[in-house]
Amino acid sequence: MNCPICNKGTMKMKKEVMEQDGVEFEAFQCNECGEEIVTMNHLKALAGKYRKLRKAKEVVFSKWGNSLAVRIPSEIAEAYHISEGKHGILTKEKEGIRIIPA
Repeated sequence: MNCPICNKGTMKMKKEVMEQDGVEFEAFQCNECGEEIVTMNHLKALAGKYRKLRKAKEVVFSKWGNSLAVRIPSEIAEAYHISEGKHGILTKEKEGIRIIPA
């Protein structure tokens, strides 16, 4: 795709990160003038990431013996029927860790 601004350069896909939130997004950037363009699909994906981030809850890691513990907010514990003594599965993923109540 040719640059619609300078008409000289070629638009290439580039990954960026929103510094304030650490959210990754994609845009096209002209190799000649540096102009960046975000498509509606890029905006839709970015909006989805921000909706997910808005629903996120902050947690505190605490020392528990030689391990670390995480406090799960009560509304999440209730929604997933998590109670003291219940087991779950912890997995490593690309974005971080995932806890699946058993």
